[in-house]
Amino acid sequence: MTDRSANMALIGAGPVGLGMAKALLEHEIPYEELEADDDLGGNWYHGVYETVHIISSRKTTEYADYPMPEQYPDFPSRQQMLEYLRDYAEKFGLREHIQFNTKVVMALPLADGKWELELATGEKRVYKGLIVCNGHHWHKRFPNYPGKFEGEFIHSKDYRSPAQVAGKRVLVIGGGNSACDIAAEAARAGKIARMSVRRGYWFLPKTFFGIPSAEMMKPWFPVWAQRLMMRMLVRITVGKYSQYGFPEPDHKIFEAHPTINSELLYYVK
Repeated sequence: MTDRSANMALIGAGPVGLGMAKALLEHEIPYEELEADDDLGGNWYHGVYETVHIISSRKTTEYADYPMPEQYPDFPSRQQMLEYLRDYAEKFGLREHIQFNTKVVMALPLADGKWELELATGEKRVYKGLIVCNGHHWHKRFPNYPGKFEGEFIHSKDYRSPAQVAGKRVLVIGGGNSACDIAAEAARAGKIARMSVRRGYWFLPKTFFGIPSAEMMKPWFPVWAQRLMMRMLVRITVGKYSQYGFPEPDHKIFEAHPTINSELLYYVK
């Protein structure tokens, strides 16, 4: 057992973990940042496909105290996001506090308020406290369908580029953001692309009249006003989803995460 009880343990060196690390440094709280991968960035490092761009916007995604470069587009790419996070870590001296290739497999609260962490190597450490910033897009979930399928079956987490669907008949299951991105790419690169959804989704374009969707809704707007405005914008710019062959949403907008995509409905035939 290694005693690190003078330090806080911070798990994860993605966007949230880096922001937390900066806050700990500013408040002179000793910590150790434990990252399972060999570099920082979280999903932006190698957890997403090559062509992905953020679905919020540059202004609503950047750290408040470290703006993204002005030359970045409204929706930065994966590579631009990764460069931004690396620059952020360099600017505030965060990298030197990160222990890479250090995977935490168990965290156990102790009676005295401290935490015991077990690493993938089997090493056990005791820390003063624990801050978890490991994200929620790491573990794949597959539906359990009856019968057999002899074709290729991949999860969106294993998708990297349109080359994987080039010339193939592709069925995309789901209507979330990754599903719609991949469906649009399959429509361009594949032989044929289809989608299967079990309910209606709110498909929102990335921009309304040139303004990123995320910037249309101000935090001081009451929720009912945000919903009313967004429904009106969708009706004006998109129309009814049923006219594209999709079921209408069975929930109010923002009750579930909306799907932000400006290509999907264009490719629907």
